[in-house]
Amino acid sequence: MYKILFIDEEKDTLDDFEDFVENFTAKEELKPITMFPLADIEEMIELIIKTAPDALIADFRLNEMKTDIDYNVPYNGVELVEGFQSIRRNFPCFILTALDDEAVNQSDDVNIVYVKNILHNKEEGNAKAKFLDRVLSQIEHYKQKIEKSKNELVELVKIREAGEADIEVENRIIILDDFIENSIDAQNSIPTEFKTLSNSNRLDSILNKVDELLKKIDDNAE
Repeated sequence: MYKILFIDEEKDTLDDFEDFVENFTAKEELKPITMFPLADIEEMIELIIKTAPDALIADFRLNEMKTDIDYNVPYNGVELVEGFQSIRRNFPCFILTALDDEAVNQSDDVNIVYVKNILHNKEEGNAKAKFLDRVLSQIEHYKQKIEKSKNELVELVKIREAGEADIEVENRIIILDDFIENSIDAQNSIPTEFKTLSNSNRLDSILNKVDELLKKIDDNAE
């Protein structure tokens, strides 16, 4: 079962989201987690990391309907998603909003913005790929891409350790290293230009982190 985290400033909307997942045809594959936004975006991002969801969904205007919180939220859903993805690049993230034009204009990725009315099944209709289908697909694609990259990196490192790596293999190791490292912790990644030849000890550390990440995803899916 995959954990999907939904953040909104209204308790009624959080409840609506839980009902929305409950009515999903593949509800046994998803576990909804809901929470209010915190006043500080850095603390919010830390809480998301601690919660360890498999996908992040946020309302766009997190400071608009403050009937259930009594503090200011100085960021919106797009800023939260982009802040989180600066640490976990490629992570499945989505924005729900009644103001899709405004959210689209602020987001670097228009494909993550969805109309909030889907929580009441007013917009999906007979669409072939409904919102939660897309969330589930993005989670699985994210997991598979990391696992595939990790397996390829392991094989290339074996070639390198055998002394058979040419420049093409070395460059591919760096590309895979970049992708995996940025997916795990982009803020502490080493710039590509400093990776002329990948360090074996550092690659071992990266692969261990990938194993930990994939294990978390597998544990969530059980």
